Amino acid sequence: MSLRTFLLLALVVLRATGKAERPLPLVQDGTVLEGPGEFRHDGELFIQGRVVLREMTLHLHGPIRVAAGATLEFDDVHLVVSDLDGAPNGTSGLRCEGPAHLIVRRSTMVPAGSAHPMWLLQGDLEVDDFATSNSEFHLNRVEARLDRLKIFELEISHQSRVTARGLDLVFLSTHTSDEDHLRFHGIPIDRAFTRNLDLGSGARAQLTDSRLQIFLLYVEGHTEASLADMDRVQLAISPQCSGKLSLPRGRLGSAVHPAAFPDTKASDCSFRIRLENVYVDTWDVYASGHASLTLYDSQIDELVASDHATIVVNHSNLYADWLAIAGDASVTVEDSTVGALTLAKERPDLATSQIRVSGRGRASFSRVRFDCGIVAEGNATVSIDHAVMPPRYARHTGNSVIRTDGDANPVLR
Repeated sequence: MSLRTFLLLALVVLRATGKAERPLPLVQDGTVLEGPGEFRHDGELFIQGRVVLREMTLHLHGPIRVAAGATLEFDDVHLVVSDLDGAPNGTSGLRCEGPAHLIVRRSTMVPAGSAHPMWLLQGDLEVDDFATSNSEFHLNRVEARLDRLKIFELEISHQSRVTARGLDLVFLSTHTSDEDHLRFHGIPIDRAFTRNLDLGSGARAQLTDSRLQIFLLYVEGHTEASLADMDRVQLAISPQCSGKLSLPRGRLGSAVHPAAFPDTKASDCSFRIRLENVYVDTWDVYASGHASLTLYDSQIDELVASDHATIVVNHSNLYADWLAIAGDASVTVEDSTVGALTLAKERPDLATSQIRVSGRGRASFSRVRFDCGIVAEGNATVSIDHAVMPPRYARHTGNSVIRTDGDANPVLR
């Protein structure tokens, strides 16, 4: 049977069936699947060659992996993305193995339950009317033409070039390189604007009639970043250093008296952030290596400790949008609030607020008010002493243990 004959038969089969959810047929180079209808795919969906999906609802219960050089086109497709309960953000996302071509037209994407789809993109991206909910695009060396994209986070980094019109974003984000010298000034919040932006790691964007709610800057290495006259910013740092940091919320600095982070007298961290009349909403901390830090009086959205990092947090608020401890890392939290599930109606991404401890990670919580749950895996150890409010749930697998108030027995709820 020729490929053309096979595809014609496939189209007939898809059109002839009713509205019941059915398994997605096998896709391979040259496949064109056209509805209408509802389809389901379990496990990884691997895309090679050119694949076109049209006029359908597709329920995804696993990730999409796109081979280098492949082309994937969605045309009038409604994607419904599901994850297992407690799965990390992005589990059922999309990842390009190398430069690929992705085309999305007149389509939508929504998560089911607590899923948070993340698409890790390389190559070429064309979007014409794509409305998503609680989802993220991360652009790495991408040439993108975006028209009417609605998404929770759009990251533009690593020499990406973006021309966009009608963006509707919660977060516009960018990663710096290790040695960037950047200045951002007066990026509007909650109103449409048109501007050319020089972003982190050599990325650039031409934005027309676009709006965002929060500008998010990921600061790497020895980068020096200056921000001025901005009304809502989130700052992310990746320390491998030692000392004490206060990462507060609020309007910080002025042209006469800029706020500087870190305090060079209190830490040996190499990054430099200068703020002049900038409202900082929250901070993200991704500690690795042999980082040894005390964070105090801080407002933290995400906290990740890996390798041999040792982190102490006190008198702070941790949303735990993602609080993860892995490898041989250790985190101690005292006299603080951890979790933000009660805020999930205002910020859908916080529906995944959770503490996850894996590997040989160690977590200790004293006098903490919890607003999320705890999951321990591998050989992790978690201790909870004198909780002001207990965690919503505590689950452990493998050889991990969760102890409360010095109890020698692990807790499972």
